[in-house]
Amino acid sequence: MNSQFKSEVGNKKRNRRRKIMFVMAVVLLLVTSPGHSGVLAAVMEGANGAKVEQEYGNLISPVSVTDITYHPLQSLEWDEGITSGDPQSRLIMFKEGRLPAYPEELLQQWPDIEITLLPEVSMLKLTGYSLDRLLDAEAALTAAFASDIEEVGEDPKITISDQATDPLQDAGIASKKTYNILNLNRPQFPSARRQEAADSVTGSSPLAAGAPLYQSWGWDIKEVTGDGQSLSMQSGNHNVVVAVIDSGIDASHPDLSGNVVNGGRSFVPGVNDTIDRLGHGTMIAGTIAANGQLLGVGPNLGISAYKVFDEGEADSSWVVEAIIQAVRDKVDVINLSLGTYKSLIKREDQAILIAYERALAYAYLHGVVVVASSGTDGLDISNPFQLAENLGWGKNLAVHAPGGLPGVITVSATNREHERAFYSNYGLRNMIAAPAGDYGSTWFTKGELNLLSMCLTTYPTNLPQSYLSQLVGLPAGYEFMIGTSLAAPKVSAAAALLIAEGREKGKPMSPEDVKQILFRSATDYGVTGPDTDFGVGVVNVYEALKNTMSK
Repeated sequence: MNSQFKSEVGNKKRNRRRKIMFVMAVVLLLVTSPGHSGVLAAVMEGANGAKVEQEYGNLISPVSVTDITYHPLQSLEWDEGITSGDPQSRLIMFKEGRLPAYPEELLQQWPDIEITLLPEVSMLKLTGYSLDRLLDAEAALTAAFASDIEEVGEDPKITISDQATDPLQDAGIASKKTYNILNLNRPQFPSARRQEAADSVTGSSPLAAGAPLYQSWGWDIKEVTGDGQSLSMQSGNHNVVVAVIDSGIDASHPDLSGNVVNGGRSFVPGVNDTIDRLGHGTMIAGTIAANGQLLGVGPNLGISAYKVFDEGEADSSWVVEAIIQAVRDKVDVINLSLGTYKSLIKREDQAILIAYERALAYAYLHGVVVVASSGTDGLDISNPFQLAENLGWGKNLAVHAPGGLPGVITVSATNREHERAFYSNYGLRNMIAAPAGDYGSTWFTKGELNLLSMCLTTYPTNLPQSYLSQLVGLPAGYEFMIGTSLAAPKVSAAAALLIAEGREKGKPMSPEDVKQILFRSATDYGVTGPDTDFGVGVVNVYEALKNTMSK
């Protein structure tokens, strides 16, 4: 083990050059069109080839990352004396098609180590409580399959970036008296007034008649759907399914229960259900397919929960496993409202980056559209050099993943004034935007919170209501939120509706077909043409469906 690592240290220069060329080659191969700006294109836009080589020669400082933790997929009989702390995991990425069939034969001397194989991405995961024993087992596998292994690294954490439903918590404000709430008494439509409200709705789908909260608060869905016009053109069906890889879904929610097509699956070790204990996944699901007091972009689409969060963090390998399983289950669209930052050159980050890239390629080759949020740190993610510097990583190359990687449709967020939301990551010209709200134009200057600038979406009925939803008098199961997490599912639903429309017309659509129609139909905000704030523009389901129907 030690001699092997010493040998690697002695060959750092050669290995670094090989790694950067490998990562860039993978990125280039996954870019589906010469006009798209992936990670490689972003690097080349920021500096010419000579500058890249010059900068890369100085990129030797290690990057600190979150401590890795892991919970075993099944109960193991751990050795006495090594069961303190959290379990941990290591990833071994084999060259494609070179994953050993029976590696456990080599690991019989480590009965406390669990092996997980994911053939679709040639990934082997080792799980245990003792890092020393994990590294010993890793060294044994590395020695036995040296010529077959691509990279070895940790299994880093990935997080939900937009979980807070209360802006007080989000902004770190201690007292509820330090800001004014505007539009607190926004009119709503109780059951007795639904028909009266329905009579006042013009040019909209009949679905809106029974959706009073949509009528009052659903500005973001209306913007995407052409004020509800697309709902009459195509609202989806259960033969088209969006996988919500998140914290689960409240399948008993009255606005969602009719569209949850199966029980889903949990990838959180020790958690066998898909109950949403955080609320985030239910918010995403409602944005896609709410059909009740609220409406989603596709109110009749099928949704399915692939649970990777039970608390605030997940192991990245769970997300990779969920992507592969969703493709196996023949879903049509995968929504990833989650993300992290990884180094393109730090050795420990290469294994998970390769795993993501292969999982995304696997989905693409099997006809599944993958949509991911851009992140909520207000950073330019187009230039890996600059992103690393803004993250405080010094001389490095950083990328946001999975949103920002080739193979996904990356989504940034806009506000009600058709501006880029202050929190939204940005920079990629080949991304698309969607409305996801903010706190209003006078939040930062006067401390005024405008509820009409936020987004209302579904929330687990059994979780406590936020301060804001109680003030407005909302029933349990509805909350205000902002964030790129709510932008991505609007695009996921739009993609699913195009797939549904194509199938009804006998014209199946590939992921590239869907992407190109969405991009061509987007509403162009900002400067004319693709730009760094909005990418190609804001998703427009109404225009996209019209383009599909005209073919």
